[in-house]
Amino acid sequence: MEKLLLSENVKRFIDYAIDTVKTMDGAPEHSEQEKAVVTDRISKLKVYLNDVELAYLENAPERNSLTIDPEYIAETGHS
Repeated sequence: MEKLLLSENVKRFIDYAIDTVKTMDGAPEHSEQEKAVVTDRISKLKVYLNDVELAYLENAPERNSLTIDPEYIAETGHS
């Protein structure tokens, strides 16, 4: 399976979350089957949210990486 971009993961999560919220309409009157559908969708949302987190972490800079301004390097050579 091809990896999704961070934005694609977020879009998939949000779209699925919106549809899941719609399935929750009328919750007080839900049958056991309707409850099962909603809880299954919530479980899948958790997977999608985990995918969003992983995609974010893959794209975020590492904490130990040091960002150095290239102009600083150029200036230090001319002292």
